[in-house]
Amino acid sequence: MRFSRLLPARARRWHGSNTDTFPNLKSRDLLILLVLCVLVFWVRLGRLGLIDPDEPFYAVTAQEMLEGGDWVTPKIFGEPQFEKPVFYYWLVAASFKVFGVNEWAGRLPSALPATLLIFLVYAFTTRVWNRRAGLLAGVVLASGLEYAIMSRLMLTDIALALFIAGGMFCYWLAVEDGKNRTRWVLLHFAFGGLAMFLKGPVGTIASVLATGAFSLVVKRPHPYRGRALWAGIALYLAIAAPWYTVMFWKFGWRYFDDFVVHENIMRFFRAEHLANNHFWYYLAVLLGGSIPWMPAVITACSRAIRDGLRHDARLAFLWCWLLTSLILLTVAQSKLPSYGFFMFVPLALIVAVALDDLWTKGFRDGKERVVVIVLSVVQIALGIAAPFIKLAKPFATPALLFSGCLGVGLVFVWRGRVGGWVFANAAATVALVVGALTFSAEHVEEYSSARPAAEKMMGMRRGNEPLIAGIFLVRGVHYYTHDRTHETMTVVGLDEKPFKWTQHDLPVIADGDDSKKPPGAKRDNNMGAFLKAHGSAICTMRRREWTLYWERFGFADPATPVEWSGDNVIVRLVDQPGK
Repeated sequence: MRFSRLLPARARRWHGSNTDTFPNLKSRDLLILLVLCVLVFWVRLGRLGLIDPDEPFYAVTAQEMLEGGDWVTPKIFGEPQFEKPVFYYWLVAASFKVFGVNEWAGRLPSALPATLLIFLVYAFTTRVWNRRAGLLAGVVLASGLEYAIMSRLMLTDIALALFIAGGMFCYWLAVEDGKNRTRWVLLHFAFGGLAMFLKGPVGTIASVLATGAFSLVVKRPHPYRGRALWAGIALYLAIAAPWYTVMFWKFGWRYFDDFVVHENIMRFFRAEHLANNHFWYYLAVLLGGSIPWMPAVITACSRAIRDGLRHDARLAFLWCWLLTSLILLTVAQSKLPSYGFFMFVPLALIVAVALDDLWTKGFRDGKERVVVIVLSVVQIALGIAAPFIKLAKPFATPALLFSGCLGVGLVFVWRGRVGGWVFANAAATVALVVGALTFSAEHVEEYSSARPAAEKMMGMRRGNEPLIAGIFLVRGVHYYTHDRTHETMTVVGLDEKPFKWTQHDLPVIADGDDSKKPPGAKRDNNMGAFLKAHGSAICTMRRREWTLYWERFGFADPATPVEWSGDNVIVRLVDQPGK
């Protein structure tokens, strides 16, 4: 039985007309997408502790905003921080205020935009192509591996993707719908202003590059003209400019230097994460982050190469958006998977259009069919291999469930049943996400969150012993212990300014690296001085820090066993005369 026959006759009439108004959004489509979003984004959303180091960074800032009552200047550890504009902290702080300070509330400003973006993609694709392509686009985007994982994290990139996509969709409609051009241009600039207010200029730059490239490729006039342009610019500034103006007025050159120069210009020209700075990095992110849709991605790319971009202005628009963003992020020296999150939106639409064509016309030739089958087998093998790989063993059950669903999908592909394949792929992602949160949550938390370490520190603590932590864990430990200690954390590091990129105003114990000192130079003993002043302290740090730097000092209390939480050591350090 074909998968489409499981639907009633009314729901099988997929193709909508490209009229000036959106087609009626069918309840069956919306229900499918809603169920998928609930399973992938919302089930057990607060189960895991905050993932270090980024989630605690946003959580601590929002918590201090809520406690201090200053909703204008973001602060962390009591001092202003200018890494991001204030809008995202407003969202998190408001969620904390309504739902309490907890993981679920902190992640709400990510899960909600992720869900809204799925429905926005469905509505746009349905209008520009047809209902089946719209549903496919929503399913592909929601069940892609990176989108599914990151939509559960407290990050600015999810809301940024919503605003960038909204702005780009409105641009296309402004080009195509001349009658309502002014309305779409205004909405385009409104989304741009929200993106600027959320994360700075990256959204505006990506949009300008994409729309400019599209105008050049298809040789169509852009909609930026007349009153719509000036009204749009005014709306953009009305949304984005007021808060920036206040910050420049309050902090002057300090804010310009920290936010404009350090957080934007320098991130473009200097790599914050050296290991990621490769020309192929975002290609790998897009391909790996698209699992289980990797075969469909390769198929869509192959068809684009063979067909060219000019045969369909709609696809040209998506490819101009994807490729210009890919080039922009590749040229930028600082690279992280989350930075490219918004690129999965045009990629999902491109894949959905290819799947829609595959659904109605089948494979173009035998080679295309073989490529899809081979790549499907590769994805299945990745899950089957999990029990035999040390790092992946804790995820063996969800990985096998994932491969099982993909195996069912492979049967559908073999028989040319695209609908069954799509359903099986979406089920595979649901099985992986829900399975990981059911069978592997404790392991994930121990190796990714400071919450278990913070709980062990508080259990080990005697009286008012100070708490100290390594660079990577200090934000998370502070978040999970602040309500009980009401004290400022101390950082253990090798440098008086231990944080590689954004510094925090925290006390630092910096003993330096003896291997980098000239022979005979006196070894620093700041840890000894700290313990002499306090008697003892409870310390946590990552295994590498403990092994390479701090175990040699011999400050651990021999009567207190070293405890571990995943890759984090928790130990009592005591003053030992003569050290």
